[in-house]
Amino acid sequence: MPPALAGSVAAPTDVAGLAAEIRAAAARQAAIVVRGAGSWWSDIPAGVDVVSAAGLDSVSDFNPADLVVTVGAGVSLDRLAARLEAKGAWLPLDPPGSGARTVGGVLASGAGGPLAAHYGPPRDHVLGLVVVAGDGTVLRLGGRVVKNVAGFDLAKLVIGGCGALGVIAEAHLRLRARPRADRTAVWTGDRTWAARAAAAALAAGLAPAALEVLSPELAGEAGWGADAWAVAIRAVGAEAGVDEALQCAARAAGTRPALTVAGDAAWTPWRDAVGRWPVVLRIGADPHGWTAALALAERRLGRLAAASVTVPRGTVRVGVERSAAEQIQTLRADAALLHWPVTLERADAATRAAAGLWGALSPEVARLTREMKATFDPAGILAAPLLA
Repeated sequence: MPPALAGSVAAPTDVAGLAAEIRAAAARQAAIVVRGAGSWWSDIPAGVDVVSAAGLDSVSDFNPADLVVTVGAGVSLDRLAARLEAKGAWLPLDPPGSGARTVGGVLASGAGGPLAAHYGPPRDHVLGLVVVAGDGTVLRLGGRVVKNVAGFDLAKLVIGGCGALGVIAEAHLRLRARPRADRTAVWTGDRTWAARAAAAALAAGLAPAALEVLSPELAGEAGWGADAWAVAIRAVGAEAGVDEALQCAARAAGTRPALTVAGDAAWTPWRDAVGRWPVVLRIGADPHGWTAALALAERRLGRLAAASVTVPRGTVRVGVERSAAEQIQTLRADAALLHWPVTLERADAATRAAAGLWGALSPEVARLTREMKATFDPAGILAAPLLA
């Protein structure tokens, strides 16, 4: 489906210009979306104006010694990674999709990848934000240094808000030293074995950089096996520590042979494959409940294109070729009984509008969400449907 045509397109090059565009849109009561690379949400509702973040592409205040950097929302993950690598720094953020995705877009979605098992979701990498509210007010949340966390809770509302509660213009990010060794070991087997092996790794106290279970379809696309479930365990750090972690992982996997691949690029096929799923839902289960969450998704959504589970966090990400809003809402209602949130991470504009990005929320949480929306976007121009 080709992207729907927008009413107009603006491309500010700094925070002041972004604020001016949003104030102008509020004055004329024009709905807007802010676009980064346009690779994740590829379509735009008809008649909605576009504000491009591509011009907000500065990388400033980079202090390799303090492992802190300030970046504009329009900086791509690939460009940032190259800049950091040259100075021995690393941002362990690996969301699905291409490396062209922008920092602002990834923070707005709130979704990480397998590295969230150890390093946490995108919000855990953020020290502070510069955000433009729906009336054009510039908000400076948090700070530029690790010890300054004033206002951080407010920033957490924006991260994962998909642009509905404010537009991220700039981010102050916490970095890590680039690890000396980075290796991933992969074992394959049937679904029951994969669940046992992942549970054994957790029980052994293993805390790898990533512990991901991939369905056979996804494992095949990643090049890690065909017609079998895969358990992929990634260890980073000093050589000796990586060796020890993978030896522990091998004991959890049993006597099966392992495929070992090195470097961050080993996970690029995973990111590319998940980035091709037309509809992506993310279930927030728990480390020991992910098999039940996956089974629930299969019952309510029908045949899945593929699935990937970040086991230590209990995050179940499922892809389907297409899904009706009614199916998504039924899944959410069942998951809510188990206190599992279900986020619509990716879908076409019509499905996003019909199902909402968040849900099913309790009446109280839904009321608070609407109140926050009214506070941060009083004119209601930020066109991201959090609720159906």
